[in-house]
Amino acid sequence: MSAANLIPHIRDALPSLRPAERKVADMVLADVDFAMRASITEIAQRADVSEPSVTRFCRAVGAHGLRDFKMRLAQSAAGGMPYASQAVAHNDDIQTLFDKVGEAVVEGITHARSALDPIAVEAALAALTSARRVFFFGVGAGSGLVAQDAALRLLRLDLAASAFTDAHLQRLYAGLMEPGDVAFAISHSGRSVEVNESMQIAKERGATTIALTNVGSRLAWLVDIPLLLRAPNAIGPHTPGVSRLVHLCVVDALAIGIALRLSPKALEKMREAGARVSHEPEAAGGDRQT
Repeated sequence: MSAANLIPHIRDALPSLRPAERKVADMVLADVDFAMRASITEIAQRADVSEPSVTRFCRAVGAHGLRDFKMRLAQSAAGGMPYASQAVAHNDDIQTLFDKVGEAVVEGITHARSALDPIAVEAALAALTSARRVFFFGVGAGSGLVAQDAALRLLRLDLAASAFTDAHLQRLYAGLMEPGDVAFAISHSGRSVEVNESMQIAKERGATTIALTNVGSRLAWLVDIPLLLRAPNAIGPHTPGVSRLVHLCVVDALAIGIALRLSPKALEKMREAGARVSHEPEAAGGDRQT
């Protein structure tokens, strides 16, 4: 059994499990995040079984014990809950190509909507709205671009925000953070060493740390407020990769949530700034004509 298949494997094993083991399985499937971090005593108490029953369940699904089970569970969750992102075939016509990519994006956003914890989102909105300044950290053509987009979205809301995609600058600015600041990491895999180190530095400096990442990733355990998704990796060059679009969708939702919390005075200031920007090209054109 591969780690990536552990969660569906547990579902498939349900009919063959003993009653006590099935209670553990149901608890794990209902709250994967809790199962990954809980002790054997906490798991047994929540499932209402004995501790030996927890151990027997772990072995029944192919793990050597609880520690091995939790490691495989974390790896499985980090890989994303499987859904039908179909590979694009060489003989697909244009309509089929767009259908497959579109369906993958819709499914990815749907899974993100069901996976995000509303309490964590509320905590992130509160921290971002009241932050003295916000630094976004991300690397690569996916997370790096999302970090830059997020910073621009907050700047338009008159919040002091910057994005850093260079490893050296990430560590440098993380070391300048203070209480009242927010460090926001964006990483699909949660394994980017430079991002993780920067978040640790920011946390040590007293900043509030937020991460948009996959369930079970290392980054999720490092931050104060994890925004956890279950978005799969693209498994090949012809398989739609949806994580960047899912991240952008979440950033949009956060920006709208922040805007709804702003005071009328702040909203009016934003409208005035937007009006000035929209009239600048016209004015510049008029100057050139005269």
